[in-house]
Amino acid sequence: MMEARRKAIHLTGLSVPAAILLFGKASAFGFVAAALAVAVLLERARLSGKLRLPAVREHEAERVAGYFYYILGALLTVLFFSPPIAVAAMLMLALGDAASGIIGSVVGGSAVRTRMMEGGGRRRKPVPVVAGTFAVCLAVGYAARILEGTYFSGPGVLSLLVCTAGAAAATFADAVPLTLRRRVIDDNLTIPLFAGSAMSLAALL
Repeated sequence: MMEARRKAIHLTGLSVPAAILLFGKASAFGFVAAALAVAVLLERARLSGKLRLPAVREHEAERVAGYFYYILGALLTVLFFSPPIAVAAMLMLALGDAASGIIGSVVGGSAVRTRMMEGGGRRRKPVPVVAGTFAVCLAVGYAARILEGTYFSGPGVLSLLVCTAGAAAATFADAVPLTLRRRVIDDNLTIPLFAGSAMSLAALL
């Protein structure tokens, strides 16, 4: 029930690519920046014990919650990448990561980040979860390619190579927990940034 609620909240991230497509990059940046400002206030209140939020995992009780990194990742994605790539990267986060969670709920050994935060466990997700996440991210890349042709003028950048590179990078960020100074980096931050970076580099080839 908790995971389903979290993934439902996760899908609200679809508002970011929608904002880019409908209102442009500058407006989308302002929208996400406002959301991040609200998130800062919410996290300050939550971590000080003045507020309780639904769908916050136990290991997030005394640390910044995943939704904050989701919004931060969205803001950096909109800022650093071209609109078509930002749309694709955010769709991979919203839908690819949701697919990973759904598949992982029926495949044992999938909660690798939670176990690492608790001090143990395997360091990558099972193959069925990885394969499913990649398939969804690749499909999402093609969907973004269609949107690119509809909403953006000029030569398209979301080629087969670019979509595949983005899907692979998003899947890697989801499947393999990365650490910095022995702290696990939240994949809500790394998925769109890795995907956007990989697609931007592939677009140069």
